Amino acid sequence: MDEQGATPLVSGKVIAFVLLLLFELFTPSIFLDFASSDPAESEQLGHLAPHDGPQLLCNLPPGNDVRKYELVAQATDWEISEGHVIPIWTFNGSVPGPTICARVGDTIELTLTNRLSTIASFHAHGLAFDPDSDGTFLSNSFVPPGGSRTYYLEARPDSVGTWAYHDSVAELDEEPFIPGVTIPESGEGIERGMYGAIIVLGGEEEPVDHEVLLFLGDVGPEVTRQGTLEVINGRAAPLTPEITLEEGERVRFRIINAGPNDAHDFYVSGHLLENVHNEQVVNGSVSFEELSSVSLGSLTFGDWVMTAGSAGTYSYSCSVPGHKDAGMHGILRII
Repeated sequence: MDEQGATPLVSGKVIAFVLLLLFELFTPSIFLDFASSDPAESEQLGHLAPHDGPQLLCNLPPGNDVRKYELVAQATDWEISEGHVIPIWTFNGSVPGPTICARVGDTIELTLTNRLSTIASFHAHGLAFDPDSDGTFLSNSFVPPGGSRTYYLEARPDSVGTWAYHDSVAELDEEPFIPGVTIPESGEGIERGMYGAIIVLGGEEEPVDHEVLLFLGDVGPEVTRQGTLEVINGRAAPLTPEITLEEGERVRFRIINAGPNDAHDFYVSGHLLENVHNEQVVNGSVSFEELSSVSLGSLTFGDWVMTAGSAGTYSYSCSVPGHKDAGMHGILRII
């Protein structure tokens, strides 16, 4: 096509995109919500019943093994805030996706099947892998629609702790990918829900009574069809997790800021958090800190231990201005 014919075509695409964006932003949400016959309830975490031993997120037998996992990238209707259901992308139908557990010395063999209409991938932090298991566009290690791929990763001594895995390539835009021109290395898959946790055990973890996994994240209006929501485990308050502990119990918070854009400052009212693992602990710049809040940039993560105080109802939240009002807070009960 000559240049005279190309200009109207490009202009038409731009106009169509702008009209679609305006429609999503300003159309009343009642026309954009999807029906849900099973309203979401807050996830219940912590001390939910009497227990004889610690309640941990990963219970692996001693010794090393090849740990095999399967993930399916799929579209899901998700109640992101009370009464507001939207279409998102997930691993295995939930946000966050399944937790991957390993011991130092293990090999993880993970197979990703892609049921989305866009390419998808699995990219891991904290573990060792070859380029063909990187899960990026430039390494050509993504999965086309309808395809599957197996990724191989190793848990090494510096892998101990909590890490994130996520998609790195999925995009809603149906324009073709042009090598050397377009590089779909974006956070769109993360924003739409494609992330989860990797926990690597080193055998020297501090004993605790409970472990709680919390994913912090931001979801913009192009996904919510409303304003930006600040979410915990994929949902905004009052659908954020409810945490219950007994007086004096020790809890390990495994916290990940999935992003893809905002930084957060997490705190639990009336309590201090003891820093036992993050990037600063790993690289030796920090050995121990007792903090009133935990600052996390996008795609950062770590472990903090807390002792439950006196019986009562407390809050956990993000202290960054506007984030609590946008949904990033929840309830912690001590009994």
